[in-house]
Amino acid sequence: MNRAEKLYCLMAIGCIGGLAFFLATSPAARELKYLLPLSLFGVAVNVGLLFVVFKDIFSRSFSSPRHKYFWVLIIFLCMPAVIVYLPMYGFKKR
Repeated sequence: MNRAEKLYCLMAIGCIGGLAFFLATSPAARELKYLLPLSLFGVAVNVGLLFVVFKDIFSRSFSSPRHKYFWVLIIFLCMPAVIVYLPMYGFKKR
């Protein structure tokens, strides 16, 4: 990953965390007029994050091809696995 991708990943995780905190603490944000734009913004940020992470996974060489597809499957099924993948592999040189 280059610096821009790393910065985007950190900002996306922070943004999604902030959005979740805001929705959990503010009852007014649970109304449809606020919830719909906030949800669409969250989806857009997550799509960008997944694109950057999957691009990194497929361009990185792992010890075995199974390891690569293991990470793809885990991140696809459980999005918070990105938080584990990024420090382990994503922020390191290829």
